[in-house]
Amino acid sequence: MIAAKYLQTKSVLLFLMLFACTLVQAQQRVTGKILQADNQPANGATVTATGTAQATSTDSSGAFSINVPGNVTKLTISFVGFETQTVDIAGKTTVNVILNPSENSLQNVIVVGYGTQKRSDITGAIGTVSAKQIEDEPAIQVGQALQGKVPGLQVSQNSGAPGSGLLVRVRGTGTVNNSEPLYVVDGNPNVNPLDLSPDQIESIQVLKSASAAAIYGAQGANGVVLITTKQGRAGKAQLDINFSQGLQQIQKYFPVTNATQYATLYNEGLENAGQAPLYPDPAALGKGTDWQKEIFRTAPMTDVNIGASGGNETSKFFFSAGYTNQEGIIKRTSFDRMSIRVNSSHTINKFIKLGQNLSASLARYSNISEFGYGILNGTLTANPEIPVKNPDGTWGFSPTSLNSSNPAASLSYTNNDTKRPVVNGNAYIDITPFTGLVFRSQFNFNLGRSEQKVFTPVYRVSASQFNDVATLTENETRFNDYSWANTLTYQKTFGNHSIEALAGITDQNSYTQNITAEGRGLPPAATDNESLRYLNLSISNFRVAGGAGEWGILSYLGRINYNYAGKYFTTVNFRADGSSRFGENNKFGYFPSFSLGWKISEENFLKDVEWIDNLMLRGGWGSLGNQTSLPNYAFANLVTPNINYAFGAPGSVVRGQAPTTLGNPDLKWESTRETDLGFDFRGFGGRVTASFDWYTKKTTDMLLQVPLLGYTGITTAPYVNGGDVVNKGIEAMIGYTKSTNRGVDFDISVNAAFNKNKVLKLSNSGTSIQQFLSFVGLMNSTQIGAPIAAFYGWQVDGVFQSDEEVAKHAYQSNGTAPGDFIFRDVDGNDTINAKDQTIIGNPWPKMTYGLNASVSYKGIDLRVQIQGTYGNDIFQAFKFRTEGANFFNYTMNVWNNRWTGPGTSNTMPRLTTSDPNNNMRSSTYYVEDGSYLRVRNIQLGYRIPQSVSHLRNARIYISVQNAFTITKYSGFDPEIGTNSANNPLYIGIDETNYPLPRIYTVGFNVGL
Repeated sequence: MIAAKYLQTKSVLLFLMLFACTLVQAQQRVTGKILQADNQPANGATVTATGTAQATSTDSSGAFSINVPGNVTKLTISFVGFETQTVDIAGKTTVNVILNPSENSLQNVIVVGYGTQKRSDITGAIGTVSAKQIEDEPAIQVGQALQGKVPGLQVSQNSGAPGSGLLVRVRGTGTVNNSEPLYVVDGNPNVNPLDLSPDQIESIQVLKSASAAAIYGAQGANGVVLITTKQGRAGKAQLDINFSQGLQQIQKYFPVTNATQYATLYNEGLENAGQAPLYPDPAALGKGTDWQKEIFRTAPMTDVNIGASGGNETSKFFFSAGYTNQEGIIKRTSFDRMSIRVNSSHTINKFIKLGQNLSASLARYSNISEFGYGILNGTLTANPEIPVKNPDGTWGFSPTSLNSSNPAASLSYTNNDTKRPVVNGNAYIDITPFTGLVFRSQFNFNLGRSEQKVFTPVYRVSASQFNDVATLTENETRFNDYSWANTLTYQKTFGNHSIEALAGITDQNSYTQNITAEGRGLPPAATDNESLRYLNLSISNFRVAGGAGEWGILSYLGRINYNYAGKYFTTVNFRADGSSRFGENNKFGYFPSFSLGWKISEENFLKDVEWIDNLMLRGGWGSLGNQTSLPNYAFANLVTPNINYAFGAPGSVVRGQAPTTLGNPDLKWESTRETDLGFDFRGFGGRVTASFDWYTKKTTDMLLQVPLLGYTGITTAPYVNGGDVVNKGIEAMIGYTKSTNRGVDFDISVNAAFNKNKVLKLSNSGTSIQQFLSFVGLMNSTQIGAPIAAFYGWQVDGVFQSDEEVAKHAYQSNGTAPGDFIFRDVDGNDTINAKDQTIIGNPWPKMTYGLNASVSYKGIDLRVQIQGTYGNDIFQAFKFRTEGANFFNYTMNVWNNRWTGPGTSNTMPRLTTSDPNNNMRSSTYYVEDGSYLRVRNIQLGYRIPQSVSHLRNARIYISVQNAFTITKYSGFDPEIGTNSANNPLYIGIDETNYPLPRIYTVGFNVGL
């Protein structure tokens, strides 16, 4: 019995084994590679044996391997954003597939104002940056990821300080007022890009031409940057983790003299002024203190972001949380930001869709006094004979150089902290009553505040560097921005005709409130105890000031897109904006535009040309407006209360009011009109892309302030419309991408833009708009025939080598002597005076350019980004202190190149503490070539195969940002933005700006 059962069991097992072997023999292994249309790997695409549950996913290189039953002859490939494809595998063991973008995929559709359009049908000039391009660079703010990627977009960091802002210009500067572009995040026009984490961004579109930006009317004159954040997609939930850790170092130290050299030069300056030398034995001082080593440091930087997404066909979600911490390369400077984002959409039924995009962030900054004569300037000019600290532990100082501070002491007493909590986002509803018609109502908001606390403790370093009363200053600004947009979109295709019409109304309101309070006499213990730094603990001179402002814009907008047979395209925009900042005479501005496109590649004479995939010729014209810098009530007469008048009996004082601002009810919008011509090309199977644009952009009715004579009693100059500026330029981009049979993938794109800026008209009371710097004096001028904020001063033609040369030249001063600068007699009147000042430099680059390249092989990838400018100048203002004969330290340029006798130098004057020739006046001596080429980022990465990591994506990398810079500029860094927020008149002026660090980073990206 047992034997029978044993034989039965063996028979069953044998049968099962034979059956399994039959199944195995009936299966075949198919391998291959799935690529996107641009030859990039389709990481995470699903490969299914058609009609079965047998499926697998591609790895980071797009490769797959799947066992297919013998009776299956097809594979189905699906990938989010691309058309699902079914391919025949009969008799094949290897299959390679290139996917085509679906009609509504992000690869095929780009975001435009209040909607989307097919990429190939765009008739305006729009630059695009994808999520992949952003992820390739470990940037901590959005603007950094844009540098060098879009032709015609100039991005410069105003400072290397952690969390500092950027100078962003689209096709030049068209006004002396705020020239920053409008940022729109998921349709919300109220968001500051500094509040965004780059990891949350799906794509960025830059609307460069007026025909593309005109749908934003009065807010689009400086260009529009459309930012789309990541959204959830139907399918399996995904989790992504990005982490990077970096070390930051100063790129170079500025060469200044040591103690011995300083004393030698200072003695020389005194002797040339007819005075006795101060230092009897300079050599005895040795090298002294290297102050730059005392304030700079190697600083860490951490960035981590976690993102999750998923959903089904009706509900989708995206969640992201991030943390950034950046210590500054100057001590006591730092930035950290915590951010969270939740985006979701829900299709209720075929008629209704709901969605929301919500973001919250908290940023904290610790700053130093940077521009002007701040800590960095004090570091370069500090007397190197001063010790950091004396033997008794007190701060070192020099009794002979009272104007020279101890920068280490200044830094130790710096307590300047800012906190910025912000919540922004939107909620929307889409109603589709029938196919083709969509009504969208979207409510946007941006709520937050900025809280700054500056504490100065009691200290005494020397007779000129001290503070006797502990002081606390608190500044708080609250902002509440709301907008409500309602649009109706209709799409219809009939025969060869396709039309899309948009109509809408938007209402935007902004409210700002600020308060400043200062208290003096805080307890001494507050120096080391932050919990005692509160205003209610001050005992004297408590002061409070504040104010509030509110403005709004009501807008009506419309757009019609039409194309015939996919060959001929036209777009017409119209927008009317009414602003509370203008009086009844000109409250509304009207901003039309149109553009035309001819997809010549669809014509019969080119349709069969195999190497042309797409060729679009396009052109357009548009009108835009600007009122960003205009005060809320510039149209009205304003008075101030609480003015004391002497009235009645002798000694009597009566409280009254006084006018402060003369309003202008006829003020109207700055108007920018632009013409653009260009083409877009894609060919050779998508491997080659190119674009070209020519434009001319003219701004008229520029808003200017005209000062009034003092007897009017008006203290604030009224605004008038009175200036014209033109920008003309060309832009070009070419890209090439290819995947070889040997597994090598490479991609390269090069872009360049040329722009010329010129003032055509100024109708203010003077002939120019002038800017001054302390000690240096007049240093730039905006005047007719020159670019905005051109550097202004005297032209230096060399150095006098003899008394004969001095005698032959135009009169300069009573004390002019050999070794002094030769200033050009521009007006030829034989006397050097203010009339000889002229344009001596241009802060705006003639050309900006960028190169982005990547190559990968078997999971190893190398990426390089190069960016730079050409033809711009920099005004090195700190030369006044570092290269003049005074109590301050000198640069090595003075040590090596100063004039010490006939023939010794023709570029630098003699040292003299009296300077009777005023050699250090504003002149070409301060102006240097600011052109540079910078390797912005080098990154080497490795994608771990899925067979090893068992993860959807796993990549590790190392990178170097700001690897090296090629430039003739002698300062810390040639990337100089503006040291005054939103003021283009302070462009290109180096007042010892905080230098950009070199950053060494290691990181990883993991996808689950």
